Amino acid sequence: MKHTAQFAILAAVLFAGTAVFAADTDKNKTEKRTVTLRSGKVLEDAVILDKKPNGITLGYKDGATFIPYSDMPTEIQQKFGYDPIKSARYEKKIDDQKKAAKKAQEEQKAKEERQKTEQDKRNKDRRISQQQQKVRKLELELEEAKKKLDTMDNTVSEDRGALVSTLDNSSRVSVDTPWGVGRVRTSSNNSAVRNKLMKEVDTMSVKRDNLAQDVIDLQLKLEAAQKSLNTLLENSK
Repeated sequence: MKHTAQFAILAAVLFAGTAVFAADTDKNKTEKRTVTLRSGKVLEDAVILDKKPNGITLGYKDGATFIPYSDMPTEIQQKFGYDPIKSARYEKKIDDQKKAAKKAQEEQKAKEERQKTEQDKRNKDRRISQQQQKVRKLELELEEAKKKLDTMDNTVSEDRGALVSTLDNSSRVSVDTPWGVGRVRTSSNNSAVRNKLMKEVDTMSVKRDNLAQDVIDLQLKLEAAQKSLNTLLENSK
């Protein structure tokens, strides 16, 4: 009885006079009233903004609020033509739409994550391929540099023998470098021969040193490139 009385009071306040919320006329939609809800909240200058199968939306001085028909007394539900079946169908439709929207959003998110994962893999594969090519290029350059260094060592050795053979038998020659080529010291009094030998041996020494340094530099670059490649391969697992 108390519950019924509360709804009766709400009905009396909310719908005082048939001209307030009686029908979907322009007058009823624009006429304003002060409305007290079941919660005790007071809506000043209340006016109907929208009507749905499951309730109505009231605009008021400070905003708007939706009141479900299920929160209204029976007489008010009947006044607005409330149909529980239609209301349930409408709410199910809204719920289905929300679920469909959520599902579509989740599917889109999953699709974007898959695309990102695939793109990340392609990027990693591309970087690995580029690094492998760099390593292979350095390996070839190092192999070629070593061949040139070996050739230069042989040439230097042969040229040294040829240069020594140009000296008089009374001349004494010593070569003073780790790899067998360097400045020539001779007891020959022929300064022209001595200077020529020194210049040629010095020139060959510089060339050999440059080649040896090229090999060292390439070895260091190859080690660094291989290390980077190993890191990329490890991170791709």
